[in-house]
Amino acid sequence: MTQRTNITAKMQVKLITGTNSQGKDTVVTRSFTVNPELADEDVLSIGTKLAELQSLPLQGICRQDHANLAEVH
Repeated sequence: MTQRTNITAKMQVKLITGTNSQGKDTVVTRSFTVNPELADEDVLSIGTKLAELQSLPLQGICRQDHANLAEVH
């Protein structure tokens, strides 16, 4: 059996800052620590509301979960 410990979650709000010489978007990422027990829908809602406070257009919202895994005997 596998056990997860030290569970953390991070929400990333990605904002478009402009374009580069090849015409691709340049992006800045704002990271926020969130409760890992939040539902994906809640993280998306929070990220969308935070993005509305920014002066730059939103490219996307990401969630990254991290946990240590160990085998339990």
